[in-house]
Amino acid sequence: MVFTAAFTSCGGPTHVHEWGEATYLWNDDYSKCTASRVCTLDSSHIETEICNTVYAVVTPATIDSTGVGRYTANFVNSGFVSQTHDKTIDKLSYTVIENISKRMPAEFEPVSMVKMCYPNNMPLSAYKTISEDNKILLLVNPDNGSSRISKARSDLTSAGANMDNITFLDMPIDDDYYYWVRDFSPFYVFNDLDLSIVDFTYNRPARTEQNSVPSKLAAYFDMDYSKMSLNHTGGNLMQDGRYTAFSDDLVVQENNNNKTKVKNQMKEYCGTDNYVITIDPQGDYIAHIDCWGKIVAPDKIIVAQLPKSNPQYDEYELVAEELANTKCIYGYNYRIYRIEEPGGSTVAPYTNSLIANKHVYMPLGENSSYNQKALQVYQEALPGYTIHGIEGFSKYHDCAFKNTDALHCRTHEVPDQDMLFIDTREVVSGTVSYSDTYLVKTNIVSYAKSDIDSVYIYYSINDGAYQKENMSKYLETSNYTYTFMNLNVGDSVKYYIEASDISNHKNVDPTCGKLDPHQFTIS
Repeated sequence: MVFTAAFTSCGGPTHVHEWGEATYLWNDDYSKCTASRVCTLDSSHIETEICNTVYAVVTPATIDSTGVGRYTANFVNSGFVSQTHDKTIDKLSYTVIENISKRMPAEFEPVSMVKMCYPNNMPLSAYKTISEDNKILLLVNPDNGSSRISKARSDLTSAGANMDNITFLDMPIDDDYYYWVRDFSPFYVFNDLDLSIVDFTYNRPARTEQNSVPSKLAAYFDMDYSKMSLNHTGGNLMQDGRYTAFSDDLVVQENNNNKTKVKNQMKEYCGTDNYVITIDPQGDYIAHIDCWGKIVAPDKIIVAQLPKSNPQYDEYELVAEELANTKCIYGYNYRIYRIEEPGGSTVAPYTNSLIANKHVYMPLGENSSYNQKALQVYQEALPGYTIHGIEGFSKYHDCAFKNTDALHCRTHEVPDQDMLFIDTREVVSGTVSYSDTYLVKTNIVSYAKSDIDSVYIYYSINDGAYQKENMSKYLETSNYTYTFMNLNVGDSVKYYIEASDISNHKNVDPTCGKLDPHQFTIS
């Protein structure tokens, strides 16, 4: 703080001043204090000093009690003594973050395994790459007896897959439609603290065996099973894990154009408070959202972008703008990342990727330049993640990925039923007005039903070194809080939350932690 002083000197006959008692006058907002004293021998001899004050929070306000803020004036003139003025800081307003009974976890949350089928006309190198860092549940049609599982073992072993990470499960499915495990797999929903399976009528009515897969998986995993009265498909759904989901309008068309019913069913069975239904910008037969969009974090969505010369260009831009104007759970609009695609018949199915445990498996297309730019977009959106480019052409198979059918269509993640969830719904972000305090709060849910071990906030002020503080548990809830104080106008703050339970499950919020933290600047 810079102090300024203005002195009025004596102009009369020389004498030794005998100063009277000093007086102090604060301005209206207590940003300045003026000290004055008058010589008792000559009242025209007056000395003054105007001091800029320093403000600090002495006792921070909490949810339960008021706080104290103090203005301090420290004068240069030794004849004046420091002055203070205390003000009362109002209690912090607080709304408890309640546990939600139903929640559909996002693909980017912790997963226990990745479901795939065999055969599924996908290069064996994809199985190999995924099995290196994730477990695979391989659904194998038993129609040919044990010989098919034997062949799968042989093929995957020869391809160098990590066989310790692959479990085989007999699953009768029509061979002609065996590939698309994304589409006929169920939705996974936490019902209170237990992971359950929510089924729907697969929107390919002729594929009867696929419609039986969800109930069989419920038996295999020993999960509760329920079924919506909706026609749906997994490729036309993406969710942020925070009560918002997205589909294009195929889901409405296939349910007698009854949007109200679609939204009500998704809310009742999946806890989807906000179901965003867009147009299908691709304009192709498939009308699946994973062919043009990908939600990769609670506040980030990747949307494909076509050349302006492409006839679907305007539709893609319209959808990107709609999503960019949609609020995420943190209170600001989704951050949109664009992946360029060449359009036309050139294969470039970049949004049809799989995310599993901090790994992204992105299908590569036919144009190497577009491939590299697409990989870079994923790295920009998800710093700290490992991004894998999966070849669509392979010596093991003669097929390629398609713009309407690639890696996401042929895989499906199974959420970790014991995950730790950091349910942050309100963040301090962007440019904020000056305040004595800034309250950060979150809700910690252990689906392992374990006690919480620790909840920390890490923060950096003005790009300084990160500091670590415990967050405080709020009463008997599962909420935790931390209060920033003694910040100044112009300060920039970055922060993220890290939590763990006693069963050693950990998580961070936001998704990329220190590499892409929450941040705010004080104006």
